Amino acid sequence: MAAKKKTDLKDMAGSAEFNIPPHDLDAERAVLGALLMDKDIIHTVSAIIGFKGDVFYDDRHSMIYDTLIELLSNSVPLDLITLQSALDAKHELEKIGGIEYLSYLVETVEVSAHAADYARIVKDKYMLRRLIQSGTDIINMCFKDARSAKEVMDSSAQSVMKVISDLTSAGDFDTLSALGKDFIRGIGDTQHSNIVKFGYKRLDAKTFGMAPGQLIIIAARPSMGKTTLGINICMNVAEQLVKQNKDSKAQAVCVFSLEMTSSEIFRRILAAEAHISGNSLRYETLDQCITSQMEDKINSTVNKLMNYPVFIDSASSSSVLDMKTRALKLSSERGLALIIIDYLQLMSADDKYSRQGRQFEISKISRDLKLMAKELGVPIIALSQLSREVTKRTGAGSRPRLSDLRDSGAIEQDADLVLFLHKQDDFDENIPNPVVEVIIGKQRNGSTGTIELKFMQKFSLFTELEKPLIEDSPAV
Repeated sequence: MAAKKKTDLKDMAGSAEFNIPPHDLDAERAVLGALLMDKDIIHTVSAIIGFKGDVFYDDRHSMIYDTLIELLSNSVPLDLITLQSALDAKHELEKIGGIEYLSYLVETVEVSAHAADYARIVKDKYMLRRLIQSGTDIINMCFKDARSAKEVMDSSAQSVMKVISDLTSAGDFDTLSALGKDFIRGIGDTQHSNIVKFGYKRLDAKTFGMAPGQLIIIAARPSMGKTTLGINICMNVAEQLVKQNKDSKAQAVCVFSLEMTSSEIFRRILAAEAHISGNSLRYETLDQCITSQMEDKINSTVNKLMNYPVFIDSASSSSVLDMKTRALKLSSERGLALIIIDYLQLMSADDKYSRQGRQFEISKISRDLKLMAKELGVPIIALSQLSREVTKRTGAGSRPRLSDLRDSGAIEQDADLVLFLHKQDDFDENIPNPVVEVIIGKQRNGSTGTIELKFMQKFSLFTELEKPLIEDSPAV
């Protein structure tokens, strides 16, 4: 009854100092024996390990499990007799050791109550073997493949991410009972709420903040302040996290910048937090513009910012996969509260998608960002450009609408919340702090509407209006 190893794993074992791939034959036998003892637990087991026999290390066990699933799908009762008949019909009964081995599986299990625990062990060993296989594939690609290092890295990351996704994906349904308890527990518990606020009262009142798994789009024409608003929201959230976690390490806010360097973003943050002109903080003007009083203010602000859990990446590639990999690493190290991407149209997808046209590529990126938000369990803010069509309209017609989202209608479909920044006329240099409308163009779980913010361009800062020029527009 010696176990027969998978051919590929046997080869791997020979090339890895004769290490035997992870497996637990006792757990495998216990799972199959429990299934033959109690047919009703098949649904519990399959919810954990799936419906394919390759999760088992022993080929005999793979064949037995595959046959059990076939019987289940054909509404045939699961027992020793039906299993023996089905295996015999496929000429596999002798391969698995005959009826004697099936009887042995049943005899090794006293009760079926622990089948789920055994199934989790089998699944865990399977995932370890998957990781070994991915690692071996990566090594082979590096030695034998003619592809570039970048292509190998992308392919490798996809392989490993697939294993991670399979391992972390939930096997059980969410029941109304559990969801209801979580909801009641969260009422009034702002300290431990997983909702993060934008940091602008009227906007938070209309949107109820940002929830895990949401894809939020902030779109505007060039020079309307979308990067500034994104950075301001980043700092507002970071401040919330520091206040909520005074005695522990706060979760991170992650910024992927595809347009500006990390240093440029930091100078904008410093200008906004210290209320110092951004022009004064440019390297070429520092000596001429910074007074001793301003220097003290800068030093105190920098010291404060050093405690904020903001992580900026301006060097990674523009693919969703690369961002997801880096975000996962950050999430595993300290937790993640929010991701901000500046900006969507600078991102790229695999060549096979880009070759089909920019609209198809953006659609793929948009969908992947939504899936990334759900898998990581955090809101993602993606800044976006508007199409040129919006500049051709005048008067009331110049207000942005969902069809103005550049390159793809998929952005509108995938986004949970779409915010447009709008000013009726281009910014007048004689008006130091113009008022900008924040238009809620789409809200999957709420109403649309408009609020106003003051844009202090000099400081790269959006602030609330003490008294709005217009009343917040009614909900639609």
